[in-house]
Amino acid sequence: MSSITGAATGVKTGTRPAAGLFTRQASGLVRELGVLAATGIALASVALPDTFINFNAGLTSFNQVEYYIPLLAGAFIWFVAMFAYRYLVEAIPRAGGEYVFLSRIVSPVVGSMAGIGLAVVFTYVLATNAHFFAAYTPFMLTGLGSAFSSHAIANAANHVGSKGAIAGISVGVMLVVAALSFFSLKRVAQINIGFIVLQLLAFLVLALLLADHSRSDFIAAFARYSSHPGAYQAVISSAKSSGVLFGASLGAMVATIPFMVVNYNGVLYSYYVGGELRRPARTYLYASAISIGLLVVVWVGVWALLRHTAGLHFMQAQANLGNSNPNTYAKISSLSSSAGGLGYGLALSGDPISKILLATTIPLAAVAVNIAFLACTTRVLFALAFDRLLPVRVAQVSERNHAPTTAIVIVLIVSIAFCLLLAFASIANIVALESLFFALILLAGSVAATFLAHTRPDLVTRAGHEDVDRWAGLPVITWIGAASSALALFTIVEVLAHPNAYGKLSFESVTALVVVLAAGPVIYTVARGIRKRQNALDLSMAMHELPPE
Repeated sequence: MSSITGAATGVKTGTRPAAGLFTRQASGLVRELGVLAATGIALASVALPDTFINFNAGLTSFNQVEYYIPLLAGAFIWFVAMFAYRYLVEAIPRAGGEYVFLSRIVSPVVGSMAGIGLAVVFTYVLATNAHFFAAYTPFMLTGLGSAFSSHAIANAANHVGSKGAIAGISVGVMLVVAALSFFSLKRVAQINIGFIVLQLLAFLVLALLLADHSRSDFIAAFARYSSHPGAYQAVISSAKSSGVLFGASLGAMVATIPFMVVNYNGVLYSYYVGGELRRPARTYLYASAISIGLLVVVWVGVWALLRHTAGLHFMQAQANLGNSNPNTYAKISSLSSSAGGLGYGLALSGDPISKILLATTIPLAAVAVNIAFLACTTRVLFALAFDRLLPVRVAQVSERNHAPTTAIVIVLIVSIAFCLLLAFASIANIVALESLFFALILLAGSVAATFLAHTRPDLVTRAGHEDVDRWAGLPVITWIGAASSALALFTIVEVLAHPNAYGKLSFESVTALVVVLAAGPVIYTVARGIRKRQNALDLSMAMHELPPE
């Protein structure tokens, strides 16, 4: 067993260590994830079809949006960050993400701020994803009804939009996700790979449908689906009358880059399970590079096909008309204006298999992303408890499946509470700064990478070398971390510059963000005092050391 003094101890589980000696058992986590499993965690954390939700968000938030530049810019930001986090994973190959990086490199106070913040926000994200599943259930049922030629299934879509139904579906999703999370992480990753394959099949079907149909084919299909002979032109004309501007604007493209940064958010998240990766730095780097490359090919390719078949002006018109004047849009078409390309695929599809894949891809992606996010969230809680910022029981790992079972139960309970709040209460103003938080987390990790070689050269100096790798006098990791920090700051500035799109700085939202960020230092201060009184332990010294394997 390890101790912060470096001495071996023979203290048995349940006995109290001698004063001044901080003993910790091995973590109980097992390094069993290879590149494929890590890629499954990364891609599942993104949710491939959510790009249509973000496409719609950008189209309705800004005039003259075009996505080639934002998609590539978002990928570039995460590509640079990938190398910054690669150094962090190599130096500190442990579970916990930014919490464990910042607490060991910058300070325990800053680390605790990130750790508690991540735990709270990730748990809320779990609830919002479950809510997305519920919100897209009508779209799923409509598509399944069309696939099976069943009016009963299609009509069921009209009965799942109540608050009670949304709450019930959301809670049900979280229960299923939690049940799956009690398997080993390797098995969880394999389950997620299955979900990812289904999502990729849906994108392949959509790509084939779009490539195989001309603009005139789409216009005819949209008219048939809408039971309106001039539906396509009617949408464009109505949107134009409502003041929608068509075309592409460089300013709008720059302003929508944060939407695409959020779009790729999660693509690097295998670092949260760094304590369970085989050959951590290599596995993380390969998984992240594969994930970014795949997403760029899929999303840019689908956007090009959407432009070719549906047309940029139509997509701009449909999204804005459905958002600003839903009654007018409903008189023209019953096709969901927010489903974007998936809706177009349903209109073009003539076979049941394609309709099933397209109708179910967003709900299934919500399950997959929640499985991945729950794994990440529980590893953050595990790391916090392993450092004694939370009760030690939270770090309890099952010997059978090597999963932090207590942490899973805690996250499940809190996420269900969030699900009920989302269904029955209005908390949009309170959580409006979610995009800003994710940008801040990217900045936090980048800053940790920037200071890694300066504050903890012992973690990055290679065996047999007296100094770290340098370029122009500065450590290479410092250059990479600084570049990633600059890109994260750009994202933050764009988020703050467009509050109507990314969340207003209201009293409620700012207060919520401050409370979430301040909770960590408060908990750290309390925990440090308690540990010092109980066993004369200096928690800051304990958090300077790397947790044992």
